[in-house]
Amino acid sequence: MKSARVVVLLATLSTSIAGCGDGQPLEPEPSLERDSMPRQLAGVCDGVTCSGHGVCRDEAGTARCICDEGFTGPACATRGGDYGRRTLLVPGLADPDVYKEHDDLFFLSGTGNGWQLPIYETRDLTSFQLKRSYDPSVADPVHDYCFLWAPDLGKYNGAYQLYFSAHRVPNGAPCPPSGQDVTTFVATAPDLNLHFGAPQPINANTTWPRTSTATGCLPQGCNRNIRIDSATYNDTSGRWFFYVWFDRGNNISSFNTAAPGTVYNHAGPAVFATPAYEEGINEAPEVFKRNGLYYLLLSGGWYNSQYAMYYIMGDSIPQLTRARAVRRLSQPLRNSAGRLVQSHGHNVIVERRGEYFNVFHVGAFDAAGNLTSRSTYKQRVAFKPDGSLHSFNQVNVRWNKLTGYSYSLDVVLRDGSVVGPCLAVGVLGQSNKTVFDGVCRSAGDRVVTKGDIAAFRIFYSNNNVWGPFVETPYDGISDDVALSLPGGYTPFVDLNWSEEETPAQYSIDVQRRDTGAWIGPCIGVTSVNKSLSWTYQGRCDTPGINVPYSNIQAFRICSAVNGDWAHARCGATPYDGLGMHSHIVIP
Repeated sequence: MKSARVVVLLATLSTSIAGCGDGQPLEPEPSLERDSMPRQLAGVCDGVTCSGHGVCRDEAGTARCICDEGFTGPACATRGGDYGRRTLLVPGLADPDVYKEHDDLFFLSGTGNGWQLPIYETRDLTSFQLKRSYDPSVADPVHDYCFLWAPDLGKYNGAYQLYFSAHRVPNGAPCPPSGQDVTTFVATAPDLNLHFGAPQPINANTTWPRTSTATGCLPQGCNRNIRIDSATYNDTSGRWFFYVWFDRGNNISSFNTAAPGTVYNHAGPAVFATPAYEEGINEAPEVFKRNGLYYLLLSGGWYNSQYAMYYIMGDSIPQLTRARAVRRLSQPLRNSAGRLVQSHGHNVIVERRGEYFNVFHVGAFDAAGNLTSRSTYKQRVAFKPDGSLHSFNQVNVRWNKLTGYSYSLDVVLRDGSVVGPCLAVGVLGQSNKTVFDGVCRSAGDRVVTKGDIAAFRIFYSNNNVWGPFVETPYDGISDDVALSLPGGYTPFVDLNWSEEETPAQYSIDVQRRDTGAWIGPCIGVTSVNKSLSWTYQGRCDTPGINVPYSNIQAFRICSAVNGDWAHARCGATPYDGLGMHSHIVIP
């Protein structure tokens, strides 16, 4: 939820939310209490894998693949039009968390009405049914609880656990009381009935990070106060517990439950420099691991302001700090008047059969820019070659230059309709790139998500007559789109590259096409430093020579630690002399 000191109570949630899935009818499912594991199918489904993107069912002696969302075809081998689409899961639910029992059974919870925590179940991550609501005031014979938010569902040592933030008072006492701050409790359940018992404090009567209802900091430090937004992660190195604490804003720390006396500070204004647009708020931690890389996702900004998602990558959990690159995952949307239209935050990453999904809440705003509601959505996660994530609502659109021309952008939707102009000449002028963030400001501030776009069009004119255009298809996911205008030339090349060790610095080399020789450095470490991107504009600043784009056949990025360039690590990628973007991975 979001800042701890301001709580919005949301409307009571509906008891059944249905999604469209892949268009196939859903069969009634047996009780999850009796059928917690997938049915083992025999006979006609033996050996039918559905391409790893669905499940096989025996229908009157015929094997039928029921495809997961985003895939279609008899064997679920083809990406469908909904592959990158954003889908509504539960209206009115914020701060979602998902626990995965297995690939065909998940549970979702989140911030609801402030007095109970709803728990939904799903077999397909598309259709959700309310299983039950947890009321800690009923489960606890001694205490009442209020302002419940930001639950974390998990399992450890055979028991199911539900962590949540709340205020606690004796039965019948006013809630919240004066002189008390929010903190976190945990309840357990023995099985998939998920009948959670009375909440318990965390690490009570210790000097470790712990539950504390008192205001102010603990004697051992503010980062020992477990306030809000807990998140658990089971790793080979142990079970990790992440949480948010208060000091000059909201901060994120963690500890390994096997050694709770050691606290790792990951983000937040009390420890790290944070940009103004994060408004002193770093919260909603979420951790996952893929291909040996760890990811820490967090949300920045006030929940009712410019809330957005960010992430950090590292080779271990202790590396996941703001000493490394902090990358944007989403951008809050503003209309042409600069008022907020939409925000995104407090997310959880869910893996199903090798596909990854981001479950997060979307904040909606009225015409004056005031938050009116939050609802939980799902959107597929896509990865770049270096493991970084494609943005959830940003596309870098670039096109080559025609001297004296101005430009206008349309978007073609998957239903065949066109939003145009989406960004008119008054917005683009004679620029040759724009970051499309999901708002068509020249079309009444219409919001268009990436997954709904089938193509981008650039119109070009030198006399304000708008006829000629070029169009390029779009996959609904990628961060970068290039359009080639006939007779145009390259005005710049945007370079970006993978992140190496935490203290690494970088430099840029170019390889000449005419001689094959490398110019290194072309842009030296003094200029690049720790940046992970650069716009090359035809000149090698370090040696002071011009190298036109047409005479470059490769870009190379080298990295070194502590100025040890004799042992630099480098990665190169070919360049065709025309493109306006190049991504380089350092091995």
